[in-house]
Amino acid sequence: MKIDRLLGILNVLANVDRITIQELAERFEVSKRTIFRDLETLNESGVPIVTYSGIGGGVSIIEGYKIKNNILSKKDKKNIFTALNGLMSIDESSDLTNLIAKLIPEEISMVFSESDYVIDLSSWFQDSITQEKVSILHEAIKNRNCIYLEYISQSSHSSRIIHPHKLVFKQSYWYLYAFCENKREFRLFKINRIVDIKVTDVSFNCKSIEKIDFRKNFSTDLFYSQDKSSLFEVILEYDVTNEFFLTDTIDAKFFHRISSAEEKGQIIFPVSNLQWAANLVFNLQDKVKVIAPIELKEAIKTRIKKINELYKDDI
Repeated sequence: MKIDRLLGILNVLANVDRITIQELAERFEVSKRTIFRDLETLNESGVPIVTYSGIGGGVSIIEGYKIKNNILSKKDKKNIFTALNGLMSIDESSDLTNLIAKLIPEEISMVFSESDYVIDLSSWFQDSITQEKVSILHEAIKNRNCIYLEYISQSSHSSRIIHPHKLVFKQSYWYLYAFCENKREFRLFKINRIVDIKVTDVSFNCKSIEKIDFRKNFSTDLFYSQDKSSLFEVILEYDVTNEFFLTDTIDAKFFHRISSAEEKGQIIFPVSNLQWAANLVFNLQDKVKVIAPIELKEAIKTRIKKINELYKDDI
């Protein structure tokens, strides 16, 4: 919006000695002609714009009009920039560009250089299906449109009408936090389990959400049991040549070398759900062997037998 850009330009001018038209155009991702029109609008509104010609020239506002923004510390600005820049990686809207300019008038490259973190929520691939779904859902959230959702859950392949409230990025995956009309409660939907999305013309009233209880939604996942006595200690044996492959799925913290001479290692971690552990082991293909617990080993052997049955006619 133009008013947001004008406020952003005003904030930049109030916190720098001078800046060129080209720098402003690049900062707000608009043309130089647009910047000239914006400066003319500010001038007509009573903001005293000063133009400096020649080498080292640019534009500024007179010193007596400047109000230094000392509310935010240097650390505050770095943290705000990191968070907003993370959002920019999936939503390159002018609103975010202008907000960064209003809150952080310093040169962006300098703030980026001094920041300790970089958050990039975008996909490695330009044609990411997940990224496309996230974009559609984001529009529905902004416009408060109900969604017809076809979804694969643990128990069924179903269709439902939901009220999308928030997009959630947690541990490498995108989720949608939405109110489900079928269940009459909020649910967390994993984006890559969504088969189809249809945004309807029906609007909904947004409900107040103070927090999201992730433990409720992931109660069967790794490390979530509060009762330590109910945890199973999983021990997987692996060849050290497969360490790089395995760390894509399991954190390297759980890796233990048995013997450098034997080139073997063990992955040891606790779980509260053996079915989850069995799924994990199968995802690791032939790169690990279950040592313990015996219940997990038997579950894997049972699955292998079922797979052999599926392909017995091809052998």
